[in-house]
Amino acid sequence: MWKKALTMLAVSVPVLAACGGGGQGGEGGNGADGGTAQPPKAAPKEPIELTVSLYSATQEEFDKFYVAPLKEKFPHMTLKGIRPEKGSYIEDLLAAGTVPDLFIGSKGALPNQLNGLGLTEDISGLVKSGGYDLSRLDPVTVDIMRKAANGSIVGLPLNLNVNALYYNKDLFDKFGVPYPKDGMTWDDVYELAKKLTRYEQGVQYRGFSDRWGDTFFAGNPFELPYLDPKEEKSTFQNETWKTIAENWLRFYTLPGLKFDSKTAFKEEDRKVFQTGISGMTIMAADVPKWEFAWDIVSVPTYKEKPGVGLQANARYNYIMKGSKKQQAAFEVAAYMTSEEYQLKMAKDGLFPVLNDEKAKKAYMENDPLYKGKNVKAFYFHKFAPEPQGRAPGLVNGVNAQDKYLLPEMIKVLAENKDLNSALRDAAEAAAKGLAEAKSK
Repeated sequence: MWKKALTMLAVSVPVLAACGGGGQGGEGGNGADGGTAQPPKAAPKEPIELTVSLYSATQEEFDKFYVAPLKEKFPHMTLKGIRPEKGSYIEDLLAAGTVPDLFIGSKGALPNQLNGLGLTEDISGLVKSGGYDLSRLDPVTVDIMRKAANGSIVGLPLNLNVNALYYNKDLFDKFGVPYPKDGMTWDDVYELAKKLTRYEQGVQYRGFSDRWGDTFFAGNPFELPYLDPKEEKSTFQNETWKTIAENWLRFYTLPGLKFDSKTAFKEEDRKVFQTGISGMTIMAADVPKWEFAWDIVSVPTYKEKPGVGLQANARYNYIMKGSKKQQAAFEVAAYMTSEEYQLKMAKDGLFPVLNDEKAKKAYMENDPLYKGKNVKAFYFHKFAPEPQGRAPGLVNGVNAQDKYLLPEMIKVLAENKDLNSALRDAAEAAAKGLAEAKSK
């Protein structure tokens, strides 16, 4: 009887194996040669549409760095970008009852937009439940967010904006001036600027030109914010602002230089370098259009702050308070800080936010414009510390640079206004503006 049972079992096993392999089809299936059955496929995820406010991203960037790579990683997700324009600014969306799931913004988006609109909330719960390790990130990206969001984590960084000192090699060669080097101070750069600032054959050459409001003031390495972190007033009467302003002013008062209210404007001054008559700049624009030889070195430093460059400015994927898809939004933001994604992104021109030398060295690898350039200059110095953000309850959403400080600095350039008076008047205008905003 036992022999009969064993015989029946031996016959039945191949039959069961063949049935189990039916999912492979007929010929070539695993069942044909006695292989094991394949595990069942996971059920497809429910389709999700995430709305993304493109506050600090162009449509081209959104398509390249979001839509294409994320569709491959998250095939069940669809990302809908919303450009900030008439009818679709964040205030317009809220008025219509629409809360974006993600908001792409720089650090300035927190004090200038999101904090005042009540759109931020601490996502530490998502960070913890997702097993996300914040120590993988460059500490400056976390520090920026915490200081601007009252200690909270309200999103994850996408990329850092890094700077270098661009220089026109043709102009240096023309006047026989040695090229800049990595590790120079502002004093060193000023000496070069003096040698390049000259008038020849009807052309006024410049040693340095820039989007100076950002380079000197907003990016200062002294941890100076425009508005006081604890009181309704500015910091413009702080003596260090005078140090910063005097450093800036000496580049713009070299012999032969003259400005009016238009040419003194930071955006107008930024355009000068690309014309070929300026030797150095930091906030470069329209690089592909340049018709002269160029290279880069590290940004200048103050002798009081050796080894410290400009403040970092990161771009973030902020996860919106009120979104019903925060988990999916977090998954997207987290993936965009993965080693896989950040390495590819760095090669395509966005500086990584990871503590990863491999990703940093890959920066601009796919950009032919930077082939053979001194790319390490972008991360030669450490970032300057982030100024402390304002305490809860204080007025937010005030662009103190453009509204109070820079108009006074333009008067210094265009009207020879005394620098001390300009800083005092900027402080008084800020105090008045904050008081008015507080009373509303």
